[in-house]
Amino acid sequence: MDSAVRSRHGSTPAVENAVLDEIDRKIVRALADDARISFRDLGDRIHLSPNATAERVRRLCESKVICGFHASIDLTRTGTPLEAYVDIRLQAGTTAADFETLARKVPGVTSLAVVTGDFDCRVRVACKDQGDLMRLIEALRAGGGIQGTNTSVICREFEVRNRAF
Repeated sequence: MDSAVRSRHGSTPAVENAVLDEIDRKIVRALADDARISFRDLGDRIHLSPNATAERVRRLCESKVICGFHASIDLTRTGTPLEAYVDIRLQAGTTAADFETLARKVPGVTSLAVVTGDFDCRVRVACKDQGDLMRLIEALRAGGGIQGTNTSVICREFEVRNRAF
């Protein structure tokens, strides 16, 4: 399937939703907060044995409810403290998949979303400074197929823990 219609986790829109019970939901919420929690500590939290907890996590991974475990990186400490969203309006005839191929090659691009509205794509970037941000935007534009851009610098961001699951 074309990667332009896949979600950020690689599933397609037609994938059937897994049935989660309340214990599964507690596991998913706990792992979303701390993916490094041990099966013993997770089991204590949800009132299951470590083995039963591990089996549930394995099943959630196999069913693609859990798509991976990731580290949260402090970009300030990596030397790229300036983050921004760059909204991209594509030229007629340029597909989101074409732009995705280009964006994957530009250093500093951390994610890409195909969106609805006035723009076609939203790229999240991490840069050293304003000059680096300008070079990154120019690298995206130089790849062709872009009609226009709009950039918003991220001043502060926090995660809301009101999860849908």
